[in-house]
Amino acid sequence: MQWSRYNRLFRKGHSGGFLYNAQSNTLFELDEVYYTLLEGWRDRRTGLVTGDEAFLCLLREKTVVVEPGEENRFLLARQYQRQAACFDTSRLDLTICPTHRCNFRCPYCFEQSQLNGAMMTQKTMDRLVDFIKGYKDIRHLSVAWYGGEPLLAFDTICNLTEQFRNLGIIYKKAGLVTNGYLLDDEKINKLDDLMIESIQITLDGPREVHDTRRVLANGGPTFDRILNNITALLDSDYTGSCNLRVNVDRYNFENYIDLRTVLLERYKGKNLTVYPGHVHTRQSHSYGQACTLDNGEWTDFTFDLFNREGVIPTGGFYPGYNQNPICVATTHHGFVVGAEGELYKCWEDVGKQGMVIGNIYLNEPINNPVLQAQYNIGTNAFCDPECLVCDVLPICRGGCPNKRLRAKQFGEKGLEYCTPYKNHLIDYLEAYYNTFRAKEICAAIISPGKEKANEKGYRNISPVPEKTTGQPNPVVPPMDQE
Repeated sequence: MQWSRYNRLFRKGHSGGFLYNAQSNTLFELDEVYYTLLEGWRDRRTGLVTGDEAFLCLLREKTVVVEPGEENRFLLARQYQRQAACFDTSRLDLTICPTHRCNFRCPYCFEQSQLNGAMMTQKTMDRLVDFIKGYKDIRHLSVAWYGGEPLLAFDTICNLTEQFRNLGIIYKKAGLVTNGYLLDDEKINKLDDLMIESIQITLDGPREVHDTRRVLANGGPTFDRILNNITALLDSDYTGSCNLRVNVDRYNFENYIDLRTVLLERYKGKNLTVYPGHVHTRQSHSYGQACTLDNGEWTDFTFDLFNREGVIPTGGFYPGYNQNPICVATTHHGFVVGAEGELYKCWEDVGKQGMVIGNIYLNEPINNPVLQAQYNIGTNAFCDPECLVCDVLPICRGGCPNKRLRAKQFGEKGLEYCTPYKNHLIDYLEAYYNTFRAKEICAAIISPGKEKANEKGYRNISPVPEKTTGQPNPVVPPMDQE
């Protein structure tokens, strides 16, 4: 047996020692005896000898100790799982742009100089429905409405939804990414009928900050109207969720907490999530690559929010673990449909002629299979020698496929596509432990005598995975954009 390459053995101040294994995504708290035992075996100074057979069995179960070649077999299985999910023919995941037009002129938007203001015609809508019908094996259809600003083409959304519901396949939910300016009562009252389960709306800070960044095409302010529309949405009978993304970069990160505090107080008890969105721009973008917080700065921002305000990031600090962690952009049946019928793999590609992989008007819709393969195979972390030796690969999705494609396939400089866990894993695990202990202490105060002591000298303190029902969707939906 040998020490796993996915182990991290570390100390945290005066709290003792810890052992984390990325393959099983397990975190152990250790006393000094067990920490020293594992440290000596890791460094090949001592053997793994203990009278605690249960501890040795636990190390084996959680892949802390492995057989020679076991980890390579694990990677092979994960690669197979990824490819099986990528080439699943039972699902069709579409991001649809009913229009390329937008009523805003946000300075950092990647679409700023790309789009032609096209609106989807009835002919294109009909062709899109025929395109979907061409996938004979699909049983599930999922849709994200995008743009441009999709509410500029609300009638198109209504028209297509009605046709999708009559296709004879499972179509139960959709998402909507909107700037929120046009979300009036009439549209709000139709959201449930349109099967729109989640809405993403973006703000950029308090009014005085937002209205210098997310402005109308004529330069006019937008904050007050968006907030009024959010209020109308949350006060309505709409049964879905509202996610408020606050775009964060070097120019406004200090304003995030103020806006978050105001929003959560104003909409207390409502089905609302407020979270920071990491703004990224290309080096050639007029807004400036310098606006983007790098991974280290983003980590500092995240922990500063926690240390000063107790704000825990969406999903918590503990690494997530998905058996089939893929993005729609890497799937065989995942597409972004432009307003004129052109097909892309990622919505950051919308409007770029060089990134079109086909068109729904063609008899064979995919006429750029090389680009499709570059997205699917060329962004596969399990085929990347650098990733294969990385000790956080089991908890990493290989990063954003679009960034990885641009960096690895197209040679674009200055892109960070690796997970923050690569360089900051211990920071995240320590933050998780702080929240874990805080809950234990609070529970002990409420119910004295019920706090469990670490009598064995070790314990598994990993979060208990949430129970799920039904067949999980292995594809990460594209619902987080500027």
